[in-house]
Amino acid sequence: MNKNIVFFIVSIVSIQLFAQTATCDGSLPFEEKDGILTIEMESGILPSGSDWKTGSEEDPNLSGGTINYIYWDGTEFFSQPSGATITYNIKINNPGTYRLAWRGRIGKGTSRGEHNDAWLKIEADDFFATKQNSATATPALEPKPSCSSNPDRACPEGSTRDGFFKAFMNRDPTGDELRRWGFVTNTNDGDSFRFIWATFNNPGNYSIIVDARSNSFFMDKIVLRRSNVSDSTAQNLNNPESNCYDASLSTNDIIKQKVSIYPNPTNGKIEIKNLPENSKLIITDILGARVRVINTKTASEAIDISNLKKGIYFISNSDKKNHFVKKIVKI
Repeated sequence: MNKNIVFFIVSIVSIQLFAQTATCDGSLPFEEKDGILTIEMESGILPSGSDWKTGSEEDPNLSGGTINYIYWDGTEFFSQPSGATITYNIKINNPGTYRLAWRGRIGKGTSRGEHNDAWLKIEADDFFATKQNSATATPALEPKPSCSSNPDRACPEGSTRDGFFKAFMNRDPTGDELRRWGFVTNTNDGDSFRFIWATFNNPGNYSIIVDARSNSFFMDKIVLRRSNVSDSTAQNLNNPESNCYDASLSTNDIIKQKVSIYPNPTNGKIEIKNLPENSKLIITDILGARVRVINTKTASEAIDISNLKKGIYFISNSDKKNHFVKKIVKI
């Protein structure tokens, strides 16, 4: 085949795939790729007027890293979900059975068994838990009410309702600082089922739903990994958050999606590439206040933000046709 034709076909396919990638705004689905999906939990839409809060601290397990997390700061809901749900929409490209684990830590008290859980539901073709690291292991549990009518599955000991598992961790909140945060997501009181699974029979859109249970349970990120992917690969703290997918985007959106920032997180300089020429860049803090305005002429620009305080910022441009917004984490 003619090389120019091959290049043209590859270019068209790449453009079509790339053009569907959008800035995550909490409503668009996070897209699974190569059997891995990573979601920073503060990227979800926290219900307005609820007691969901965000916080941040240095990451003891990642040099120079910052953990941005969510937690419930209100009345505890041990017998039923609170109704203040956070829904993370996801897009599965590779059907199969995936393990879910979220990274968290106990944010209050000295006990392993308090302030250590939240309600969890995955809208999928199957949602269940096992004691062994195998999706086909027995025994297996699934939440009420479906477990009550399934002869092959048991109901969890302890709380379960409306398709939700009580999902908890049990790391010592006063122990080794390096072990306080971890990917631990158990269910079943008294006899932990450590592996929570979801089966997606077809490519498409699904959802992960989190609701409040204990207060002061800090939750950093959710990771889904297909059964043929190892935990060590999927739970690598250097993995970036998954991209979001927007089916409404067209090839006219390519320029704004190409804009890249490196390194991010950063403690000093960042380099921005693939900018529209003659851009006016605006950096705002998490409250929307402008902290910097930069005029650029070329497609690449180095910016020093070492004088900014630690936290989350957004960089955007004033070009309506090729407008973009990118998140920057200053550490």
